[in-house]
Amino acid sequence: MRRIVVLLAALNLVACAHGGGAPEPAAPRGATAAKPESSKPVATPEAKKAAAEAYGLSMKGDNAGALPLYRSAWAGGVRGQNMAYNAACAAALVAENEEALTWLDRAVDEGFFDTKHLQQDEDLASVRSLPGYAALEQRVVAAEAKQYEAADPALRDELLKRMEEDQEVRRALVASNFTDEAAKARMAEIDARNTSWLKEVIAKQGWPGRDLVGKRATFAAWLLVQHADQDVAFQLGVLPMLEQAVARGEGSAKELAYLTDRVLVNTGKPQRYATQLEEVDGKMVPKALEDPEKVNARRAAVGLDSLEEYLAVVEQMRAARPQP
Repeated sequence: MRRIVVLLAALNLVACAHGGGAPEPAAPRGATAAKPESSKPVATPEAKKAAAEAYGLSMKGDNAGALPLYRSAWAGGVRGQNMAYNAACAAALVAENEEALTWLDRAVDEGFFDTKHLQQDEDLASVRSLPGYAALEQRVVAAEAKQYEAADPALRDELLKRMEEDQEVRRALVASNFTDEAAKARMAEIDARNTSWLKEVIAKQGWPGRDLVGKRATFAAWLLVQHADQDVAFQLGVLPMLEQAVARGEGSAKELAYLTDRVLVNTGKPQRYATQLEEVDGKMVPKALEDPEKVNARRAAVGLDSLEEYLAVVEQMRAARPQP
């Protein structure tokens, strides 16, 4: 089972499914541009194209065709835990088991930390008996533990539980091709309940940052705010808290860019980073955008791929989702 971690623009769904993987947000409001969160090789256009093609072939089950493209993409500078993990799956499924282990090692280097997924993924069954796998799994276990280190474990666990509920209903809605009215109603109910709860938490103790709840749970807090569309004033109030967290090195510039765009769109203003999309004539396009000619420069400043690459990934996800 390949991993896909993508923030789908319409719902901010963090998905994990069969098929290839592609990436999962400051200097909003005209502030000084934030630096990308990590220093990686500059990927060539050819490498990015290879990665996209590998993704498409993986979605179709053509692992033999996808694997050489994954190699080319990596050699050309494309990095990311999801691409590396998906390449490991492709390699394992065509009996290139040693190469699969190499790809898994790269995935861990790039931040992969899902122990349960690694242990249960049937695609990787042939790799688990290899020398070196056990040590690699322990690296994943250690990486996962770091994601959940928290001064307030009770709050961490509640945030994670609420994020899973948020994601579960959104997965159901996507699986229905957005036709399930019951799922829509339940999503609205969950979002309202999470918003009310998180507002109380923040009012009492401020933004639940990484030191307090851990890296994964502070992402969960951001996701709940992103989905608080029925309370834009709350979203707007959180923005300076996220800006301060980014300035301290405890927040994500990408996530801040996504929330900035969400607030701008929700208040009838042009967005800055083109993270929020809508369907027009059967294709996903950015909602109203300020200074479109410079959007890719703004996206690059916060570590986002170009708008063209983002749209290509979203369209690939749309094409690959199950039809009801």
